[in-house]
Amino acid sequence: MERQYLKTRQVAELLGVSLNTLYRWLKKEKISEPLRGADNNYRLWTAEDIERIRQELTVESQ
Repeated sequence: MERQYLKTRQVAELLGVSLNTLYRWLKKEKISEPLRGADNNYRLWTAEDIERIRQELTVESQ
């Protein structure tokens, strides 16, 4: 079964933040970087990544 990957814009929408906010969180290492594609170096976001980010943000806000 082929794994489904999301675009960075889709991840931002699912998290309810702007694309700029997501990039800022990555730059400041507030959230972990996902895997990157070997052929194009694009970020390869998964449903697990989104859940991990939600947990990271919940822990930080406590």
